Amino acid sequence: MRETYWLEDFDETCQAIMEDAFLLDALAFYLFGDGEFTRGERAEYFPSVFRRLCGCLSQHTLDLYNLNQRLRPDPQ
Repeated sequence: MRETYWLEDFDETCQAIMEDAFLLDALAFYLFGDGEFTRGERAEYFPSVFRRLCGCLSQHTLDLYNLNQRLRPDPQ
């Protein structure tokens, strides 16, 4: 396996985690700031947004696990 291949995957996964964490932080800030998102018509979207962000973070965790497995030396 080329070193750059796993490193590119790792960098992309780290970038995606940072973006999702930023979105989750912004969502929490908005919710606890009594934002419009928590009331009225938009409130119905919160569960799906939260579920999607959690799903993305779970997928990134799996991606990192798989990268870790690829980096381990093969048992002889």
